[in-house]
Amino acid sequence: MIVPLLHQWTKANALFKPPVINQCRTIELKLTKLWHKAVETSLGKGNLARKNEFLHTLDTLFDILTCKCSIQLCSESNCSHSGKRENNSHIDCGCPREKKIPVLELEFIKAQKTKAEGQGSMQMGSIDYSETKKQIANAKKREQIREREQKKKMKSEEAIQREEELCQDVYHFFDRTSCYLWQEAVLQAMLRSQCTNLRTEAVEVILKIRGTLIDDDQLGDCSFHSRKVPPINVNATKLSELVDLSLEVLEPPLTTSLTSQELRNLKETPMQVPKWPSHPQSVERCVKMVTEAAGHVYSHERRE
Repeated sequence: MIVPLLHQWTKANALFKPPVINQCRTIELKLTKLWHKAVETSLGKGNLARKNEFLHTLDTLFDILTCKCSIQLCSESNCSHSGKRENNSHIDCGCPREKKIPVLELEFIKAQKTKAEGQGSMQMGSIDYSETKKQIANAKKREQIREREQKKKMKSEEAIQREEELCQDVYHFFDRTSCYLWQEAVLQAMLRSQCTNLRTEAVEVILKIRGTLIDDDQLGDCSFHSRKVPPINVNATKLSELVDLSLEVLEPPLTTSLTSQELRNLKETPMQVPKWPSHPQSVERCVKMVTEAAGHVYSHERRE
């Protein structure tokens, strides 16, 4: 049966060379001879020595290898690689490449050749169903844990993405209404803070804007300046970090009437500011009322 199979392989691939088994009929002859011995033993023929020899033959490896070179384990030859690599065996083989035993199979072949009474260091036995069930259950548990962790990771990533999208929407709204975060407004809020360090920092920035730290009677600049909406630092941890005070900063309007000495006094006590309404709708109503009043007094109808 093996010879026709090898013949078919050779027909399929002209370069085919069997790696470890022999193409000759010695395998078939060995099987036939061993079968005859088995029949004789079962019929009670032959002496006890022949029976024991037959049982020993069955117990050992039915060797069809063309390589008969001796295999040594690393533990037997005191090899320094013992237990440190996947293959723990050596062979001094001078056979042609197509007849060599694969290196990964050396240890198994050695165990099969040296086993006694059906027992060896490496066995091919039936399936251990209880152990197999345990391994399958453990594999399922590991897979479930991996899936739960993956889902948890995906949920956390989705939550972070939703939070980032929400922050982008909120930051966009802040950017459109950040006129309340002009640097002078932040400085004004710092002067009203109960924190001495914030008030001191605000005073130093305003004095630097005025350009002098000596003249105690100097007032602030009340002239008109164009303003540019500053970028907001959303990662700020304190009020002075909300906007960049190192850029071109204007002095708050409420401090322009204060002298430099009065401004320095704000380091000790917070600045007291009247509670003026600053609601946009109130301003819009005031502008509308003033416009209507001006229209009644000075308009095209009055001119005619």
